[in-house]
Amino acid sequence: MKIMVINPNSSREMTSQIEQVLSRIKRPETDLTVVQVEDAPPAIESDADVAQAVPGVLRLVRRANDEGYDAVIIACFSDPGLGAAREVSEILVLGIQETSLHVAAMLGHLFTVLTPLAHRVPKKEREVRRLGLAESLASVRALGLTVTETEAEPERTKARILDVARTAVEQDGAEVLVLGCAGMTGYAEEIQKKLGVVVIDPTSVTLKVAEGLVETKLRHSKRGLYTRPART
Repeated sequence: MKIMVINPNSSREMTSQIEQVLSRIKRPETDLTVVQVEDAPPAIESDADVAQAVPGVLRLVRRANDEGYDAVIIACFSDPGLGAAREVSEILVLGIQETSLHVAAMLGHLFTVLTPLAHRVPKKEREVRRLGLAESLASVRALGLTVTETEAEPERTKARILDVARTAVEQDGAEVLVLGCAGMTGYAEEIQKKLGVVVIDPTSVTLKVAEGLVETKLRHSKRGLYTRPART
């Protein structure tokens, strides 16, 4: 199977990190391509950044359709352009936020989302409610780091994750932690071992979900919500 992973920002370093981590866990038969949106911001930290990234995401989704891919993953915890991408796509399109939040709700009573910046906390809370998962949310907690810092400074980021995550577990009752940024890709296993709770790396989890759905020949329905637009 062929899967395209789209990094919606223009950071080559983050794209490389995503590729390295996913290449280690993909199935041997999976042909994995990791690309980035060249004309996007270097990090997605606001709705304005999301809006700038969406046209490039849609171009790459169309390319994946034209080039015979089986699935596309949008590797940003804001799922930029996810609904529109599904409208223009005949192949499976998954966003790491939507996918990992549903998985988190299956793996424990309450989950906490760790997001880089405090001003994004309300947005993440709203997204959890939109997906119908509010009863499973323990909290959304900010690390106080930029997206770029979470990728560029792994040791500092891991230390901060551990500190904030302990608070989520001890004070909020979190049984599952979601690393709410693609810049934290590859950190989950170490954090899970140290804390003894389930830690979800959204990009990795979404790749494995995509492989399973492709194998079982499932994709988003084109009847109703994701009907192809009359003008694409």
